[in-house]
Amino acid sequence: MIKMAFAGNPNVGKSALINEIAGSSLKVGNWPGVTVEKKEAQFEYKGQTIKLVDLPGVYSLSPYTLEEKITRDYIIDESPDVVINVVDSTNLDRNLYLTMLLKELGKPMIMALNFIDEFEKLNYKLELKHFEEHIGMKAVPTSALKNRGLNELLEKALLVAEEHKGQVHSKYELRFDKFLESEMKKVEEFIKNNDEFITVMKKYSMDFTTIKLLEGDNYFLGKLKGYGINKIDLVGESIARIEDKFDENVETIFAESRYGAVKGILLHTLKTSMKSRLDFTDKVDKILLNKVLGLPIFLILMAGLMGTVFNGAAPLQDWLDGFINGFIGKYARILVEGTPNWLNSFVLDGLVAGVGGVLVFVPLMLFLYFFLAILEESGYMSRVAFLMDKLMRTMGLNGKAFVPMVLGFGCTVPAIYATRTLEDENSRRLTALMTPFMSCGARLPVYGLFTAAFFGKSAGLIVMSLYFLGIFVAILVGLTFKEHKYFKTDDRALLIELPPYRIPSMKMITRSAFTRTGSYLKKATTVIMGVLIILWALTYFPNHGDTENSYMAKFGKVLAPIMKPTGFGDRWEAVAAVIPSIAAKEVVVGFMAQVLTLKEESSEGEIEEVTTFREDVTEQVISLGFALKDSFLGVVDVRAISGLFETPDAETVEEEGVGVVGAVANLWAGDKEGPLKAYSFMVFILLVVPCVVTLAAIKQEFGNKFMWFITGFLILVPYIASILVYQIGRLFI
Repeated sequence: MIKMAFAGNPNVGKSALINEIAGSSLKVGNWPGVTVEKKEAQFEYKGQTIKLVDLPGVYSLSPYTLEEKITRDYIIDESPDVVINVVDSTNLDRNLYLTMLLKELGKPMIMALNFIDEFEKLNYKLELKHFEEHIGMKAVPTSALKNRGLNELLEKALLVAEEHKGQVHSKYELRFDKFLESEMKKVEEFIKNNDEFITVMKKYSMDFTTIKLLEGDNYFLGKLKGYGINKIDLVGESIARIEDKFDENVETIFAESRYGAVKGILLHTLKTSMKSRLDFTDKVDKILLNKVLGLPIFLILMAGLMGTVFNGAAPLQDWLDGFINGFIGKYARILVEGTPNWLNSFVLDGLVAGVGGVLVFVPLMLFLYFFLAILEESGYMSRVAFLMDKLMRTMGLNGKAFVPMVLGFGCTVPAIYATRTLEDENSRRLTALMTPFMSCGARLPVYGLFTAAFFGKSAGLIVMSLYFLGIFVAILVGLTFKEHKYFKTDDRALLIELPPYRIPSMKMITRSAFTRTGSYLKKATTVIMGVLIILWALTYFPNHGDTENSYMAKFGKVLAPIMKPTGFGDRWEAVAAVIPSIAAKEVVVGFMAQVLTLKEESSEGEIEEVTTFREDVTEQVISLGFALKDSFLGVVDVRAISGLFETPDAETVEEEGVGVVGAVANLWAGDKEGPLKAYSFMVFILLVVPCVVTLAAIKQEFGNKFMWFITGFLILVPYIASILVYQIGRLFI
């Protein structure tokens, strides 16, 4: 197997190149022991198995972040057959600094001059042969969007790998100040003549070892201790001489030397024109990053995005719901006909309903990831962090932390995964602690049911108050925990690249959306299926479907006295509804329809229409066609933003169960505190654990201990909040 590692700055198109070369989507996982994404693809080429590894995007190889550690350690420890250094050809002066650092590692390397199509549009000129001579490696102009240079890049990479086969290290020319080079030679001679370094030099290149010793790289020095090397007096003397001559620390001196080399190379090989895409970027940023207009524009864009996602996904969700419960459910009932009642219920209520509960959200996730990919690939999401930096600093975070919170209004699961973009673990923990309080779309059916039953025309206002309450609680949590050692972050300035605006490739964003959705579905299915089967068992036993006397009902009655201070604790049905809500918020409506007494219309005398399998399939295909049409109309509807905070009306909610609105209204019929108790219940649903899939995501990202901590926290906070809402509200009734 030939391993090729793709290394480069963020936003240089590494993933797109790999996808185009391999002809398949990247497999996404995690690097061992950490939460940073690992992306790789494997394929066969001319009888050889080739593995492409997408290393995290970094600006340097100093081990200050997890991404930098992973990139540096992978290249050194795993020794890929060739490193493909991907650079943005339109921004070489910034990208080539990392190239200089990669050369110091002494691994076989080739360069991909990416975005060459944009480079040419700008009328830039690069003397490629002279550039290759100066940079010390082969360079291939590429464009994933235009499918240019990919075969040539692969062929040359294989050639470089073959040429350096069996070599421990490759030697590249490094350009530094003469005095600096003389001190490096002294350290190199010491290393060559010291037996302690024999084993070290089998792993690390001479250039890298020398420079890291002179820079005093603590991470590297820690590695040397494993070889029994603790202190080298000669190096300390060289460091003192260098710093005395240049009146600056050694790390800065080396950095300036690398930048100087980059400028020298480009001065002789690159010619730019006055035309620049940065002109367009600057003009757009004057509007989108405006101190007055920037934030309102962002809020309108995000509200429009969420509205579009919900409006576009809703018809497909409805179709999937009908397909699973109607079509699949019908034939599942035929298969289990005549079987014991428990098996019948297990298949229909446990398995079929469980799969449906997962699949019904796939369109929502697909739309969400699709439109987020557009924002990310266009370069706008980087601006969001910049816009929100000032506000987030009051909570000890920087602007990057706001992006996961925005995603939380759509779904908490991708919001938790989005914390990967933050620099340090403490920032990620604090953001993950705050994000679940953003009211996700799954809570809307619950709001719709209870506002229709108790608040009538005031439903929209009530729902808006819940959204704002969630934001307020999140801010309060951030201010409370920002000084705790487990969450306290370094006061880092926001260092973020604002890439030029680009028109995203439809192929790229579609592939990204499907890959992410597939990953979500794989994770969600295993977790939520197990929980829903457990819930089925709790509502079915011990009296074989008698919900009123099920384990769930008994559990609700036991908890009712504890929940009494919240107001809604006087009804065990409301208390018991909280339990399945932790599996998925949408099940609350169905659960209420099961446990409350409903006024059903008589169906006596009605004859069920008998249809054939072929007729059923035809009906589903036709329904899918209508759903796709409605989905398209929902996406292009300019009024999409208006649907974001709308609650379903009473008639719509009734469809979830015959008379469920009236049944819920009867929970506290004639009680003047009824609306207050209903509001207290909705506050609890707003703030409690969003769903088990969220907990699974938290476990995967932060481990078991943090998952249990946040689970307890997301039970305690809603309990306290509901008590405060109810007890304070009573003073005004």
